Amino acid sequence: MKSAVLMCHAPIVIPAISGPRGQDCAQTTAAMRRTAEAVVGTRPSVVVVLSPHAPRDRRSWAIYGGGRVSGSFAPFGRPDVALGLPNAAPAVREALRGVSLVEIPAQPLDHGALVPLWFLHEAGWRGPTAVLGVPWTNTDGPEIGRLLGRQPDWAVVASGDMSHRLIPGAPSGYDPEAHRFDEGFVQALRDGRLADAVQPQPALRDRAAEDVIDTTAVLVGALGPSLGFDPVLAYEGPFGVGYCEAVFVPAPPR
Repeated sequence: MKSAVLMCHAPIVIPAISGPRGQDCAQTTAAMRRTAEAVVGTRPSVVVVLSPHAPRDRRSWAIYGGGRVSGSFAPFGRPDVALGLPNAAPAVREALRGVSLVEIPAQPLDHGALVPLWFLHEAGWRGPTAVLGVPWTNTDGPEIGRLLGRQPDWAVVASGDMSHRLIPGAPSGYDPEAHRFDEGFVQALRDGRLADAVQPQPALRDRAAEDVIDTTAVLVGALGPSLGFDPVLAYEGPFGVGYCEAVFVPAPPR
């Protein structure tokens, strides 16, 4: 695997969508750009995005069908902010042979995929791309990661946001303990403890209302439980949702 990263998926971190509010998430926008540049700089042959917002099957991973993966930010008021890329679904199906995959009929991509892909596209990515949707019961995650990790020229993007309950008025309401989830996740990553990052206390995970664990857990199957470095580029939660960007492969320069 040429690159493996974690990227957030909040549309507001895209300057064309955020407008003046972009100054409040400038750190995240800059980190998303650095992460995208790291991925594109490795010149992968295929990019695979793991999205928690794709249509979800109960038990099986899903993959977008069709000749292209495409979409726009029309649901967020910007139909002109759009992209389309060739679909790498056949290559991913071959790589994941033996894993049950449900095909998502060709349709516009979800924002969990579109936000990371917008930054990759901005950084120059135009190549084959596949988007995998996480099942509600994620039992195949480690195997998915192991198989993706065996592809020497591929890039894997785990899309996820952290707690959605950091401040009063946050999208999923406010929980005074939610910040503990983000702090534990980020510290575990900074310590190189990838497996620990994706194994929080179940009660705390529920209180956080996160959608980062299922996608990041796949990287444990690809990379192993621990790292020898701090992969985190940035973390902030200006609008009540935690955004974290990390580059696992290649190790980010310091």
